[in-house]
Amino acid sequence: MGIQLHSRQKFPRFQRGLSLVELMVSMTIGLFLMGAVGIIYINTATTSRSSTLESQMNEDAALALEMLQQQIRLAGFSNVDNTGARLFPSRAVRGCDGGFTSNGGSTAFEALQCNAAGTGPDAIAVRYEAMLLNSQPVTVGGVRSPGNCAHEAIAPWDASAEGALNANPIALADNRYYVANDVDGTPSLFCQGRTGAGFGTATALIPNIEDMQVQYAVTALPVDGRAIPHQVAGYVDADHAVLGAPAMNWSRVAALRVCLLARSARPVPTGDNSVNDLGQYLDCDGNLQTGNDRFLRRAYVTTIQLRNMRPGLPSDFVAGSNPWSFLYEN
Repeated sequence: MGIQLHSRQKFPRFQRGLSLVELMVSMTIGLFLMGAVGIIYINTATTSRSSTLESQMNEDAALALEMLQQQIRLAGFSNVDNTGARLFPSRAVRGCDGGFTSNGGSTAFEALQCNAAGTGPDAIAVRYEAMLLNSQPVTVGGVRSPGNCAHEAIAPWDASAEGALNANPIALADNRYYVANDVDGTPSLFCQGRTGAGFGTATALIPNIEDMQVQYAVTALPVDGRAIPHQVAGYVDADHAVLGAPAMNWSRVAALRVCLLARSARPVPTGDNSVNDLGQYLDCDGNLQTGNDRFLRRAYVTTIQLRNMRPGLPSDFVAGSNPWSFLYEN
């Protein structure tokens, strides 16, 4: 009789689940990883927001400085008549510490008064003969005209009372720049410019500009009978006595140094920084300041040569003479 083999009897396998300890360990690891990812995301988002706000602040300040540079370089520009005399030989730049008491309206350039008790931002006025080639054109009624700082058309007018050589109409640009709050309460760089015999609308140009400080780069004192110095000897504030009553002192002004204090458009997240550390900055006077409102601030400085207010070649200085005569000779 043969031997009959029986196959091994198969029993169903039972599924083995996770123990409570393994489950707790898995949850702990998962929570740790989620927390780490969350921290990385928050830090990345904070850094990104701060960088974006800082970049916008840099762009606002760069745009404001570029616009001021373009305008100040034009200061004193004028065509000449058939004798070579400048059509607009009068003073082209006026600055005030603490701002003007009146920025525009009907105030003539020479009648501008400085806010003697003011401790706020400076203000500056710039004049030149406006043309389609040196100004942004504005078309009104099909006629293209040079524009002022607020993009308003400048109509030619008799500017002899403002220092023009004669009564023949010229398009005299007279733009006044200052810092004030806009309708939303944001500190901004404003401008109000001439449209002809009168002034246009005060317009906010660049937001988040908190301060503007202006200094004059002056040359050494001129000596009677010698060439007018060109080398800058130092910087003085807008109300310095060197630019006081004697008009001839304006022949010493070779350049303007402009400092703008810009801030971020919104408060930035502190991240790992304290509010005090985040708010530290150097103001336009080089002093360390600390803000506690979480706004970033930075001072931006540039020096702008007054190209149209210096002679092409040094000419002899004559005490008591017309301080602008050397401009006609070169």
